Amino acid sequence: MLHQNFKHVWVTERANRIADWLIFVAEIQPGNGLAGHLGVNVSMDNHNAVRIWVQEQMRTWPPQYRTLGELRKGFIACLPSEVF
Repeated sequence: MLHQNFKHVWVTERANRIADWLIFVAEIQPGNGLAGHLGVNVSMDNHNAVRIWVQEQMRTWPPQYRTLGELRKGFIACLPSEVF
């Protein structure tokens, strides 16, 4: 299993794939500013913030809510209104 380390937070290969999908679906642009909305370290760029957020959700959400649809809804709810 491959992992990436972002400031001492390990992100699994599965979390990376899901994050890439969310980035694509929500059309998250490279840059900064999203981390604060996702509740992760504000020094993270947008794409890495999504990766950290996904990993954290996978770790803390109850199993019955771990569907991609539920994760997507939770992600969209965190985004600032000007994104959509």
